[in-house]
Amino acid sequence: MSDPRSSIRLSAVNPLPRWRKIAYGAGDSGFSLTSTALALLYLFFLVNVVGLDPGWAGLALGIGRIWDALNDLIVGTLSDRTRSRWGRRRPYLLFGAIPFGLAFILMWLVPPTNEQTLLLIYYTAMYILFDTMFTLTNVPYIALTPEIAPTYDERTSLHSYRMAFSIGLGLVAAVAPLAIVEAIAGPNPTLAERRSAYAAMAAIIGILSIIPVYITFFAIHENPAYQGLPTPSIRQSFHIAAGNKAFLIAAGIYLLTWMPIDLIQFVLVFLLRDYFGLAAAGVDTVFALLFGVAVLALPLWVWFSGRWNKNRAYQMGIAFLAVVLVAMSFAQPGQSILIVILAILAGIGLSAAHAIPLAMLPDTIEWDELRTANRQEAAYYSVVTLIQKLVGAVTIALTGALLATTGYVEQTTNMNVTQPPEAIAAIRFLSGPLPALLFAGGIVLCAFYPLTRERHARLMKAIEKKRALRKRFAEETPTE
Repeated sequence: MSDPRSSIRLSAVNPLPRWRKIAYGAGDSGFSLTSTALALLYLFFLVNVVGLDPGWAGLALGIGRIWDALNDLIVGTLSDRTRSRWGRRRPYLLFGAIPFGLAFILMWLVPPTNEQTLLLIYYTAMYILFDTMFTLTNVPYIALTPEIAPTYDERTSLHSYRMAFSIGLGLVAAVAPLAIVEAIAGPNPTLAERRSAYAAMAAIIGILSIIPVYITFFAIHENPAYQGLPTPSIRQSFHIAAGNKAFLIAAGIYLLTWMPIDLIQFVLVFLLRDYFGLAAAGVDTVFALLFGVAVLALPLWVWFSGRWNKNRAYQMGIAFLAVVLVAMSFAQPGQSILIVILAILAGIGLSAAHAIPLAMLPDTIEWDELRTANRQEAAYYSVVTLIQKLVGAVTIALTGALLATTGYVEQTTNMNVTQPPEAIAAIRFLSGPLPALLFAGGIVLCAFYPLTRERHARLMKAIEKKRALRKRFAEETPTE
């Protein structure tokens, strides 16, 4: 009997064709459209369109994110154990895409009640439903990365294609939703017209988000040999991950990067509208510059990662982003040119956050395979997202509670409310100093990341030798 690992060849001789990289990257478009729209607008929508108390809105999102963290782990383990004619990951893309898009639409409908408890229940339930559908497609999609891009630099390249679509569609999601709402609602809309406009916007984005998932499904094929590999239990996955030094460091870097970015995405619209006093067009301009520059800067960070190692490129990019965010939080209203310049500079740093941390995680899976002979990509990603989203749930709940505590005034009927100084101070702290502190932790931790390009190459040679030995043993062992 032959060992399934013997048919797995991770070699740079046959790199992934560019068109397949594009097709894989395109799959992130729908996830980016929906997640960016939610990150930038949903808390604002719940507070200022639905009329939900800020503390309760933060609670709804926090509960939804706790569930999201748990179902990531469940789906990741389920994906690792799936065996089908489409592979381990692709069935989830095939059957999960349409429910994913429809669930997004339901999140933006406003039920016919002003009762705060009923609104809390409805939006918590809708967030849980959407996150479940999102996870069923997104976790298997991400877990394809180490299978289809086997080498150190090939993963950075593939990830840059994915991030080009992610940030590019993030740009669309940053600008288009408010533009669609304003175009449909018209000037001086009533609250009912604003709510209808948000529902129409959600329908457009939800339907468009389904298509890219199918592009990836039809263009990318899995290596069938991976279906024969062992599949540890959830408990074993945590135990194995806990013993993987490279993974723990890479996971910590990822968390200390994306926790503050999640925070910034939730409060940035509040900073721009309530502190800087920008109108919708000004907010759209800042978002367009931020995400547009992030897309254009991706090749820069791929080049830096190739010239140096991933950890050094990360440290430079994230330090730059931290400085820019602090400068933005201390800028004064009325300095529109300065805000534009800072948005451009922040886009350069944001690009590094997209391009590098997730490109580190796949390398650590080979570290695991050398020690344990297992490959459990989805379980590894699920452990990371479990921790990230549990922390993120607490973060968003505390953000909503902090806005409520500092007296933030809802704007369901009057969009020209002057917020109290305490609320403005809280928004500025959440936008700059706090994210910078978290980024600093990631920069320090990155100094201990052990997998350089050269060490990863030696790691892969050792794995190939072990696979060859297993193949020889399997061929020499008689079968009954």
